[in-house]
Amino acid sequence: MRIAYFTDTYLPQINGVSNTLEKLGDYLTKQDIKHMFFAPQYQEELGFESNSPVVRFKSISLPFYPECRISIPIYANLCRLADKFKPDIVHLTDPLGIGLAGLRYARDRGIPIVASFHTNFDAYLKYYNLEYLEVPVWGLFKWFHGFGTINFCPSQDTLQVLASKGIENLSIWARGVDTEKYNPSRRSPAVREQLKSKNKISFLYVGRLAAEKDLDILMNAIDRVNSCYAGQVQFVFVGDGPLAKSMKDRAQDNVVFTGYLRNEELSAVYASCDVFVFPSSTETFGNVVLEAMASGLPVIAVNAGGVKDNVFHEYNGLICVPRDADSLAEAIVQVAKDKKLRDTLTANALSYAEMKSWNKIFDQLVASYAKVLQQAKLNVTKTA
Repeated sequence: MRIAYFTDTYLPQINGVSNTLEKLGDYLTKQDIKHMFFAPQYQEELGFESNSPVVRFKSISLPFYPECRISIPIYANLCRLADKFKPDIVHLTDPLGIGLAGLRYARDRGIPIVASFHTNFDAYLKYYNLEYLEVPVWGLFKWFHGFGTINFCPSQDTLQVLASKGIENLSIWARGVDTEKYNPSRRSPAVREQLKSKNKISFLYVGRLAAEKDLDILMNAIDRVNSCYAGQVQFVFVGDGPLAKSMKDRAQDNVVFTGYLRNEELSAVYASCDVFVFPSSTETFGNVVLEAMASGLPVIAVNAGGVKDNVFHEYNGLICVPRDADSLAEAIVQVAKDKKLRDTLTANALSYAEMKSWNKIFDQLVASYAKVLQQAKLNVTKTA
């Protein structure tokens, strides 16, 4: 089996999609399954090495979101590179420049196609005053996924949304967590000291600092909590993005920003905090939620999107009303004040994360690829 992935986001860009693809590439390499990623070129590539073979295409940044880059590959060049690899199956991750070029290539060559839905682009539109694009965006998604023998999505909530929009051939491709990388043993008093969390209950957010993550609600909730408990709590933001400057400008003394972190640094920060706070109502899954649980952190999240598949109220976390600063602040205070509750949620979060193996999830994905290839062979035999 030879698999070509056409994606418009990949390492060293840091987000849930690129992290998932990195884990998938590592798994395929260990299983000796031939694969190749077709991805954008980034300025940060210098010094970065991928464990998987990657073909890069020149890209430009988006004016309203510089972290994201768009690539429009020269089609003849892409075909030459893909033909050299000779894929048996094509996996498309998004309907942007490289994804659309990969779709054209697969159709031109008669190669079986699967696709996956990772990002609620339509939900993001309202955060950038682009709601008028919702109908054409869903039209694009429906057309794009109409070519997929299987259309993977990460959560039951996302599957239901896609089905309601008329997208067919849907299947769940969930997410896992590396419990060797993320676990409580990474907790470090020195890191807590650096984060100014000594003798405080520290609340962690990991992700892009962007409007669609509902960080305005979290900042408002922090203001409410600090009106009574500023000396008892600490807030840590790991990540970067368009809102970084404005968030730093309004932040109080018990708020720390680390920028993007990876590998051991990220693992240590997770484990060295006490509670994970994730206000986003636009997630298709939320990989960071499982990373936090595996690190020993209960999760405060909202009743929206894919996080509902993993966060269960008063079992491994607390669920709040979406885009409601009062609800979020109340949950933060409740967990900060009640150590017994915090300990119970932590123990359950750890147990839950231990059941989410990446290997099992990727085994199922590869088995799905095999079924698609088998069906394609049967179809060829029938028409011969």
